[in-house]
Amino acid sequence: MPAVWRALWILFLLTITGLGVWLASSLVAYAGGPAELALFGGVLLFPVLPLWWEKRATDAFYAQLRRSTRLLPKKRALTAFTRVALRTVFLNLVFIVALVALWPKVAFAALATRGDWFLGDSQGEWTQRGRAVLLGAASGLEWVHRAAHDNPYRTKEDDQQPVPDTVQPVVAVVTPFGSGARWRPRDPPVIPSGDPPPVIPSGDPPPLIPSGVEGPPEPEVPAWTVGATTWPWAERVHPVVAGMTAADETSPEAVARYISARVTDPFARVKALHDWVVTRLRYDSASITGKRKPQDAQSVFLGRLGVCEGYARLLVELGKHSGDRFVYVTGEVREEHGELAPVGHAWNAVEVKGAWYLLDATWDDPVMNDGSDAYRTDYLFIPPDLAALNHFPDEPRWQLRANALSRAEFLRQPLATPGLAKEHLELKSPSRAVVQVGDTFELSLGNPARMFVMVQVMPEQTKCGPSDAADLALSCPVTRGSKEAVVFVNDARDGTYDSVASFKVERR
Repeated sequence: MPAVWRALWILFLLTITGLGVWLASSLVAYAGGPAELALFGGVLLFPVLPLWWEKRATDAFYAQLRRSTRLLPKKRALTAFTRVALRTVFLNLVFIVALVALWPKVAFAALATRGDWFLGDSQGEWTQRGRAVLLGAASGLEWVHRAAHDNPYRTKEDDQQPVPDTVQPVVAVVTPFGSGARWRPRDPPVIPSGDPPPVIPSGDPPPLIPSGVEGPPEPEVPAWTVGATTWPWAERVHPVVAGMTAADETSPEAVARYISARVTDPFARVKALHDWVVTRLRYDSASITGKRKPQDAQSVFLGRLGVCEGYARLLVELGKHSGDRFVYVTGEVREEHGELAPVGHAWNAVEVKGAWYLLDATWDDPVMNDGSDAYRTDYLFIPPDLAALNHFPDEPRWQLRANALSRAEFLRQPLATPGLAKEHLELKSPSRAVVQVGDTFELSLGNPARMFVMVQVMPEQTKCGPSDAADLALSCPVTRGSKEAVVFVNDARDGTYDSVASFKVERR
């Protein structure tokens, strides 16, 4: 064999074997297995199974040679090294092809989140460089994930819609806790449907009122400044929407014109349209588990029933009549435990005063919020950095970030809800969704609002906290196996705590 072909063969052998061993061991680590089991999962593909196969084949060859009365060659055609190499390539190729064909999302997620399992939690310079190389290699395999990903909420017509030239990253910054005055939502008066619609000032965003004003306690100034607006907005349905009757809601055009005639501020008008969709539609769970109903704007409006596609398409239609430019955005989202949702998702971007903002009416729907009746504005004008914790658009420009995340980076992030940022909590560590620990899980948070924070390790339900320290550090004991550490927060020591973040925890 010429030297060049021999070199190519060795390179191919090393590449296929390395990829198979890496993928197998990462899968074990992704499933929560300890490092020893992950190592065993890798060495199965080389050298354990190839050598076992070679031994079985060799024993069978010589057994046949002893039994046969015919004259058989006493030497095999290929050398032992070549036979083991071919068996190694075959086993690794079968494993890789089968895994990619049957479970492409799992394969990519395992490499993206646990492909560096053997580096542990070391933070040295060379370790960091190694992690960067591994993450880059995982990202290079993203095409496999994309090829297998079929978002049922994206059509050929959606693919043909160009991204507007005006789409640019939106500047979003955290408001320092304790700065400025406290704010109280003030709503504009509801105008009866029969009266001519006068021009009235919008009550959103709410005006600032000095602290100490008589009235119920109100939250501090919004946690973020996002472009020309703030986040979060008051969790109160816009009064114009609350005052609408069936006679005002005969068509998407009627709804949009009613709202636009009474709400002149463009941000408040977008909120009102968002509120109408969130409060008037019901999420159609049956279309997820069974046959999906039509999700065009007109069908969803008439049936008052839809999935994420219907919510987002109806907002686009309402915006056409109100003069607000909504765009339909598709992609993937992470669910409660950090994994990618089994199907895709759809949400919106909206242009206001020349800048673009993100919103997801579906995830603000009370039905989607654990079945509660709580109306939310968590995903209305949400800062792009917060949206990127659990929303990954197919088109990277719709991240509205200066530095768009890769899909691998998206999956490696800690899974946090907007509630973490709403309570002015700053996550210092851990910095990843999957954490390798010794016998304790360590959580470090900046907590300037002095919220009460508690961690619960599942499934044992081991609790640590609550603590309201400004520089909060909680240490929770962890037993062997794969666990989940959930972070809860409340404004008082007693009462109902809301979950704001979760981590997969693997004890070394």
